[in-house]
Amino acid sequence: MKLPFFRRSRLAAPTPFQLSRARPAARGGLSWLFLLPVLLVSLFVGLIGGLDSPALLLIVVGAVFALLLFVMANLYGLITILFVAAFLVQGSALYFVRMKAAVWVAVGFAIMFLARTLLELLLRRRPRGEDIPRPEGGGVLLAAALYVLCFGISGVINRVPTGQLLSAFKSTLPMFGVLLALYWIRWQPQQLEKLWRLLVVVALIQLPVVLYQHFFIADGRTYDSIVGTFGGTPGFGGNSAGMVIFMLGMLVYALARWDRGLLSLPRMLAVAAVVLAVVLLGEVKAAFIWLPAVTFWVLRKRIMKNLLFMVGYAMLIMVFMASTYAVYKALYWGKNFNKGHTVAEELDARGGYFFDPRSINYKTGEVSRGASLAIWFNDKGSSLPKRLVGFGPGASKPAGGVVSAGEVARRYAPLSIDATALAILLWDEGVLGALAYVALLLAALRLGWKVTKNKQLDPGRQAIAETCVPLLALLLSTLIYNRGLVEECTAELLLMFCIGSIVQIARYSGAAATVAAAPETAPPLAAPAVKSGLARPLHAA
Repeated sequence: MKLPFFRRSRLAAPTPFQLSRARPAARGGLSWLFLLPVLLVSLFVGLIGGLDSPALLLIVVGAVFALLLFVMANLYGLITILFVAAFLVQGSALYFVRMKAAVWVAVGFAIMFLARTLLELLLRRRPRGEDIPRPEGGGVLLAAALYVLCFGISGVINRVPTGQLLSAFKSTLPMFGVLLALYWIRWQPQQLEKLWRLLVVVALIQLPVVLYQHFFIADGRTYDSIVGTFGGTPGFGGNSAGMVIFMLGMLVYALARWDRGLLSLPRMLAVAAVVLAVVLLGEVKAAFIWLPAVTFWVLRKRIMKNLLFMVGYAMLIMVFMASTYAVYKALYWGKNFNKGHTVAEELDARGGYFFDPRSINYKTGEVSRGASLAIWFNDKGSSLPKRLVGFGPGASKPAGGVVSAGEVARRYAPLSIDATALAILLWDEGVLGALAYVALLLAALRLGWKVTKNKQLDPGRQAIAETCVPLLALLLSTLIYNRGLVEECTAELLLMFCIGSIVQIARYSGAAATVAAAPETAPPLAAPAVKSGLARPLHAA
């Protein structure tokens, strides 16, 4: 697929995990061997269809499709499907169709990708002449392993029920497979760039969806109801903050490519216009701080080098903040907004209470971000072991579906003590688990900062590194802003892909892997393949 907003890069050497191909004489035999199971599966599906049970038929067909996809697709194909499922399918189904089970679509593909990654690591062989990865990213892998270890230890010590443990696993761990694949397996630089270009296409798709949600569904009556394809409900809001962070990340990526001559000015401005429109319609107050911070980061060299650029940037930021304030007040806050005499007092009236440690509504169960941490800090039922390893995965999760509420959630009902990701980590995995998770993000940030200083990288990977650092900083700030990093598959996928991209560039950015950008007339990109003999290259499928 040719994306108009970005240039193609010249093909690198074949990936070191290229699939082994069968000999021509054996291909006919293999095809006949595959014919028998295909016929048996078709017969079985036909028999299930004769039972006149659409739900059972859907489950069986889905299982067969997943099995075929697992065997035939390679890692690049699976991660592309995972992106589409997480960023486009599951959120749209949840918002427009009210299908709560849609979250399992992205989770299912994430689990499939994790299983396929583990299988590839077990079966693949290192080709002769392959460069040994650089010893980078050890701190990232160690922090991730420690968090998973804390997750398991907390579950065992607290004897968490199986259903609750599976629910917590589903919400937290499957996306770690993306980090694992990007850490242990070498990907072509063009493969990584193409995945980032796919994310920009997802960002462009948000504009028509957001416009429809604003003018025909939410109409400014419910906060956080403008969520694009990132999940939520029209009446109760949703993942608007995750959508805004994603859009800001794509703005940074477009600016980084423009700054390095990989993207023309008109196309960069088109991406920026879409991002700003979605941010204005999204009504996320943190955008007042997030957008100036990330744009300054990516353009810092231009801004600090020239006084004219510095003055122009300051004026643009002032215009943005004033425009955002006016748009939010006109579209969302309205007459009830004027609760203070100054802008600062009005903003505090609208959002300052979020971090008030005493803001608790016992009637509705609403708990502010600060109060969610204060409740954990002042909890009288926490012994020292509970403080260190928590009450078990899912302990702070309220009842939902077939899973009952966790131990702590029942004790504090009807209060929503899981208002922030940090509060969930402290309740579920304790101080040790929370420290391991924070260490994962900090280690990735430190490695990303180091990668951005590598002058030998090609411009494409420089732009990716410049994007991942501010994105990780924004995602780190959401630990005390919402619970997306341990609850929302879109935020988790974006986080693991950013960390994985940094680790991939740091470990596999030797001189031999450096590829210069090329004109748009370069040959089409070949899909990655893994040397396991279980799948074919994507272009040959």
